[in-house]
Amino acid sequence: MIAIVNIHRKRIISVKAKSFADREIRYTLKAKGQGAGTFNIGPTSGIVKLAKELDFEDVLQPHIYQLVVTATEDSGGFSTSVDLTIKVTDVNDNPPKFDLPDYQAHNIDEDIPIGSSILRVKARDSDSGTNAEITYSVSDDHFRVDNKGIIYNRKTLDADDNNAYYEFQVTSTDRGEPAKEGTATIRIYTKNKNDEEPNFSQQVYTPNVDENAGPNTLVTTVVASDKDGDNVEFGFVGGARKSGQFVIEKMTGVIRLHTGAISLDRDKYELNVTAVDDGKCCPSGQHSRHTSTAVVVVFITDVNDNKPVFKDCASYHAKVEESASNGSPVITVHATDEDKGVNGQVRYSIVQQPNQKGTKFTVDPETGEVTTNKVFDREGEDGKFVSVTVKATDNGDPSLEGVCSFTVEITDINDNPPLFDRQKYIENVKQDTNVGTNILRVSASDEDADNNGAIVYNLTSASNPLDLEYFEVQPESGWIILKKPLDRGDYEVVVTATDLGQPPLTSEVLVVLNIVDRANRPPVWDQQVYEPIKIKENTSVGQNVYSIKARLVRESYRLTAVAQDRGFPPLSRTVDVQIDVVDRANNPPVWTQSIYGPIYIKENLPVGAGVISVKARSVVLPDQTLCWPV
Repeated sequence: MIAIVNIHRKRIISVKAKSFADREIRYTLKAKGQGAGTFNIGPTSGIVKLAKELDFEDVLQPHIYQLVVTATEDSGGFSTSVDLTIKVTDVNDNPPKFDLPDYQAHNIDEDIPIGSSILRVKARDSDSGTNAEITYSVSDDHFRVDNKGIIYNRKTLDADDNNAYYEFQVTSTDRGEPAKEGTATIRIYTKNKNDEEPNFSQQVYTPNVDENAGPNTLVTTVVASDKDGDNVEFGFVGGARKSGQFVIEKMTGVIRLHTGAISLDRDKYELNVTAVDDGKCCPSGQHSRHTSTAVVVVFITDVNDNKPVFKDCASYHAKVEESASNGSPVITVHATDEDKGVNGQVRYSIVQQPNQKGTKFTVDPETGEVTTNKVFDREGEDGKFVSVTVKATDNGDPSLEGVCSFTVEITDINDNPPLFDRQKYIENVKQDTNVGTNILRVSASDEDADNNGAIVYNLTSASNPLDLEYFEVQPESGWIILKKPLDRGDYEVVVTATDLGQPPLTSEVLVVLNIVDRANRPPVWDQQVYEPIKIKENTSVGQNVYSIKARLVRESYRLTAVAQDRGFPPLSRTVDVQIDVVDRANNPPVWTQSIYGPIYIKENLPVGAGVISVKARSVVLPDQTLCWPV
């Protein structure tokens, strides 16, 4: 491309001449040699102008013009001439041009050293001077070009990229102002060498396998490719095809569990795998085979095949105090699940007993802390021991359960006072009773346990403090003992029963001791010993149990019949019996048995219920033998 500067009619120079006669001057212009018609001059103004276009690069046009300018006075006056030289200078109106529109280099080894010369380009500029001076540049940083147009590689070439060739632009730039440039295309075709190692699709593979997976289970597939185009062979480090319980296929990269027995007892397994190219991409490529490695981390996924277990269940011995407030802590249970993750996470709950209204305990589902869900009464329906069953459920799908049953002891507090077996004791005492004789035994029971249910007795006066001089009570047995000979009428004392709880509780009972004449004689039993008597536990109230008899030896008797069980402590009840003798023969009645009992009766019978029938026969009047309930 040629840039032509249009300088037609352009003013070049103005020349002036002076007339000493003050006449008008006219100017003419004439070229010496080449250049005629290139310039003209104004006849009156003396201004030299360009008459046609100039082109510095046109070899037919001179770069220097020699002109003669003549000035002539009007009316045949004098004339004079002057030489005018015009030099044409270059303008940067031509860009550099390459000899070829594109350059190519073939079979360039990809492993040539950095800085190797590859090809040379050439650009030319029709301008002159600095406008024709050229510098080169390239558009790909893999290469560089010097001022002579020689192209070198700046980096290692790679035949596996860019379809095995590089294509870029080379630019030539002149030093004009403003600068102009030209471009050409460069194509460099490379020759492949086996210089690439296989490239895994991932550096770390993280497959999951169920812990109960069987033989030949697929684990994962590793993938690797080689830019050189080689085939890739897979293995474990060292070239093995087997590592522990895992095997790998040589050509496909498929990893499986082996065909034998499987035991995945760890959380994860790490396998180092290799990929090796076969070097078939290039001549002699098999002599420079390459290897790369990757890591396969096999995570073992837990299967919910273990149920929660209370390992310490047999050692749970919980206690809670009766009357403890609702929500009181009892014990913290703990269950373990050998599964992992959510399959091993445990939540707790209380298993409700059959036919039970509500639960007596609650459990924190997260911590396993068991607390009371009611206020317990040891002497009531709750009893001394309460069973509880805790269930542990894991979060697997489906979930598994484990249970633990244990007994909670309801510990006693002193919340029951002693209770006497009678509301009042009345006893006949012979006036001539010896000092130290056991007169009467009072009995009280306490439903509490241990010291809270242990009782000691104490004697106080009812109305007359002097009565205490005649009697004392044994603190533990409750026997009232005569301390002093009896010398007057009836006596009244009060027995206090006190338990050993903290604080202690007490109750009192009145004891009336009636003194009878010393001449009176007690009845005589028919038998000295009565055999043991057995009755059914469901015997109805009021049914006759046994009949015992005694013979009267005086006119009137007041007796006390005592029925006592064999429990521990034993419980008993007594009843007062009044006997009036109608026969005056002074022969006492004779009991049909010398001993009655022991007699077994049900607890909690109402006061006054028939327990046994005792009988005595009169020696004189058999038809007047008396029989009364006790």
